[in-house]
Amino acid sequence: MSDYNAAGHNSVQIDWKGEPISVVSLGCDRLSALTPLATEAIRKAQVIFGSEHHFSEIDDIDTQAEKIVFTSPFSELGSQLDAQQSKRVVVLASGDALYFGVGKYLTRIVGSNRLTFHPNISSVQACFHALGLPWQDARVVSVHGRPLNSLRRHLASGRLIACLTDAKSNPIAIARELQAQGFAESRIWVCEAMGSPHQRVGEYAANELAKSKSVFDDLNVCVMQLSGKQALLPSFPGIADHLFSTGAEPGFGMISKREVRLTILSLMQPTPGEVAWDIGAGCGSVSVEWAHWNEAGHIYAIENDRVRIGHIKINSERFGTDHNLSVIEASAPAGCEGLPDPDCIFIGGSRGLDEMLEYAWRRLRAGGKLVASAVTESSRRALAEFIPGKYGLEQVDIQVSKNLPQSQESRTLKPVLVVKCIKSNDNE
Repeated sequence: MSDYNAAGHNSVQIDWKGEPISVVSLGCDRLSALTPLATEAIRKAQVIFGSEHHFSEIDDIDTQAEKIVFTSPFSELGSQLDAQQSKRVVVLASGDALYFGVGKYLTRIVGSNRLTFHPNISSVQACFHALGLPWQDARVVSVHGRPLNSLRRHLASGRLIACLTDAKSNPIAIARELQAQGFAESRIWVCEAMGSPHQRVGEYAANELAKSKSVFDDLNVCVMQLSGKQALLPSFPGIADHLFSTGAEPGFGMISKREVRLTILSLMQPTPGEVAWDIGAGCGSVSVEWAHWNEAGHIYAIENDRVRIGHIKINSERFGTDHNLSVIEASAPAGCEGLPDPDCIFIGGSRGLDEMLEYAWRRLRAGGKLVASAVTESSRRALAEFIPGKYGLEQVDIQVSKNLPQSQESRTLKPVLVVKCIKSNDNE
């Protein structure tokens, strides 16, 4: 099963003027059945796009259509479709086209109003039915074509997860990841080749599967019931400071401390699909926590210190944010020139804050949020001069006293001023 949700996937927009394209989901082999409407669409088609194994699955349907093979990741499908504007077109899809399938790609390049979808059974649905597990509360995660560490953000004791896999992120690798993150007691069901004559379902303890030398069918889904008393990663916002790599003693170094960071994040209000910048990212605590809880957003951490950049990368890998956090090794504002205009910006550095505020405000999209923190007197003055007349203004002054981990010793940190304003549609 391919995952077409990856950021940055190339797509060619098509102004489709022909009859709506029929997208026929073929389901899971013998578990599936085409609806009469899907069968009729295939019969009447003049052109059918699919793979060779798709065509073999519709051999029993009488159609005179020209069959055109396409392959993942569909880099040529847009132009191939565009050339068939005058014909009745069907696109065949494995499983459910609208479930980590070609459907999302087609809606992006053609538009849902020019598509007719014919549903079928997805591999995940087939897995839960084979196991007899209700799945309305399950979380579905894809590590297909993504770093295995992206699974980490979803790990919480008691959670039921279905995981779409690939050759690298296979069942044994997943079991080892669970074990490493404190979920060795979890149950894993490996569901292979669902609906085929070779369908097989096996149940394992994560710590047992982690040591296994079993070979699994490439077409598999892992269903996991998570259990672990010593989970290493948090299941709720507010990552402990000592979990971040900083190069200093645990809990200290160039990070926004948890109490300040939670205030920053609450003002940033991360939302799905949002693009954010973290200017002067330090060791990346704000960027990493933002990306960890906002899987469908993308944040750019801009930092010019190579040592701190090394810690951002360590923290990004540790918290499973490699695929939606980009590290930009540069000084701002020059390093921001090639980045997409953001919906939200956090400025954490104090040096040159007045210039940075003006630049960030120009690049921020209408309706976007600008959040900045200040510690020094000069940075506080810069904020005071910038905010008059700004819409949606909020200010919070925070004083934090923290003890060292496993110690009674306490430190009182410098007060931090955090300010938020919103760029209304009327702002220049």
